[in-house]
Amino acid sequence: MAGGISTGLPIVCRAVVKPTASIGKAQKTVDAAGKPLDLTIEGRHDPCIVVRIVPVIEHMVNLVLLDLYLAQAAIQGWA
Repeated sequence: MAGGISTGLPIVCRAVVKPTASIGKAQKTVDAAGKPLDLTIEGRHDPCIVVRIVPVIEHMVNLVLLDLYLAQAAIQGWA
């Protein structure tokens, strides 16, 4: 954007995705007293989120752009 006017250049976005928080495999750990335990996490487990995150990011960018467009339309009285 150059003073609110589109230059026509492509929009470039960068995204960072944290690793999945849990794995569905029993793990050995210790409690606060140092006693050994086995930790098992139940629930959703995505070993690879890369194939799922690309469409999510694309759609979130689309939603943000639409939101900005509608906000501008409301200010300018287009809608």
